[in-house]
This record gives sequence, C-alpha cells and structure tokens, in this order.
Amino acid sequence: MRLTGFALIALLSLSVSSLSAHAQIFGGDAPINVLAEKATYEGGLTVLVGNVDVTQGIARIQSDTMNIYRSEAEPDSAGSLKLGAVNRIDARGNFRYTTPDNNVTGDRGVYERDKGIITVTGNVKVRQPGGNTASTDKLIYNVNTETIRFSGQCQGSDCSGRPTIRIGN
Repeated sequence: MRLTGFALIALLSLSVSSLSAHAQIFGGDAPINVLAEKATYEGGLTVLVGNVDVTQGIARIQSDTMNIYRSEAEPDSAGSLKLGAVNRIDARGNFRYTTPDNNVTGDRGVYERDKGIITVTGNVKVRQPGGNTASTDKLIYNVNTETIRFSGQCQGSDCSGRPTIRIGN
C-alpha cells in the first residue's frame, strides 16, 4: 500500500504509535510523530522514504530511509488490525539521533529490541553540549545500561585512524 499526504500521516500516527510502548528508543509513553515523503506498509514491515523525521518528546531520529520491522499484524476480536511489537528499526542514509545531551550522526543506525542496543555505523560522530566529541566508524549504545562502546577505525580529516574522543571545548 502506498500513501501520501494526510492518509500517510494518519497511518503513521497509528502504526508507529506503539513504538514507545515496545521499542523504548526514545523512552516513555509520549506520542511519536513521524514525517516522511512516502510510506509502504506490508504486514510486519513499514518502509519510510524521503526526509524521514521521527520525534518523541525531546528525542529525534532523522534519516533518508527507515525500515520498521514488527511482529506480524493480526486481527483482533472485532476484526480490526492489531499491529505487532517493534522488533527492529533500520535507519539508513544521513542518520542523526539528537537529544539535548547528545547529537549522534552516521551513515546507518539500527535498533535491536531483543538485544536492547542501538548500533550506529559509518563515519560516526558524537557531540555533546559541553564540547565533548567522539569520532569512529561504529558506536554501540545499550539502552538498558545506558552505556556507549566505540569500536572500529575513524576515518576522515579529524581522525587518527582509530576512535578519537575529545573532552571539553
């Protein structure tokens, strides 16, 4: 099914609203707002394409495309479609995750619910308001322990070929 305009916004409001209850990427039960140029919904997969912008409260994820994988939808006793739990979110192209405390960018961000981790890969940069920065090609964030692990090699003009971290201004 392909949707545009108001129908797209209505579907996304319904289909993605369960993210907060199941995914906890953003934390809490605040409403989730989704904008995209195009969406395709096929059972357990929702594909968002074009300037994807997902916000909940103070957190925001942006990317060129986003695939949301969930358990297969099943009809409830009234015959209405009940969407399954979110299992994985794969955001590709110009990935950006922002909160007041962190600005994380990379080529791709993947959330795996069963593992409780977000993995950001490809030219990863982390910036914090106090001036702390980190550059690498892979970041793993554990949403349960709230810990970050950097790995891989950093490439680019501000890197030394290995993960780099700068504390303060």
